[in-house]
Amino acid sequence: MDEPLTQKQRVAMEALEGAQRAGVPLSDYAKAKGLELRPVYDAIAALRRRGTLSRPERAPQRKKRPKSKFVAVRVRSSPVSLGDAGRAGHSGLVCRLVRVDGCAIECGEWPEPKWVAAVLTGRADAAA
Repeated sequence: MDEPLTQKQRVAMEALEGAQRAGVPLSDYAKAKGLELRPVYDAIAALRRRGTLSRPERAPQRKKRPKSKFVAVRVRSSPVSLGDAGRAGHSGLVCRLVRVDGCAIECGEWPEPKWVAAVLTGRADAAA
């Protein structure tokens, strides 16, 4: 693994070391030195694949946030024509629920929140 470095690899290594010494991102350092970023990044990646250059240590991963109890809702106009039914007091489609498994339920009035929760979680007693 003691292969000599090419000119591009030497330039990339010098840029990487200079950025680390200066405490600035490699992209900023390369721009300040008038270097094109893509060849610098490509040379560094090749050196890492070859094992000549070690990979940087990663920052510890953050803990995952717990899933929200809220359900995403998208409001849009109804494609249903109200016609005479709208004038008679019936408003047509008010609510459309779509489960993850693709099941869709359309309601003519707002359903009870407990019922919606039961339907969306797939409980067998949703009809009760």
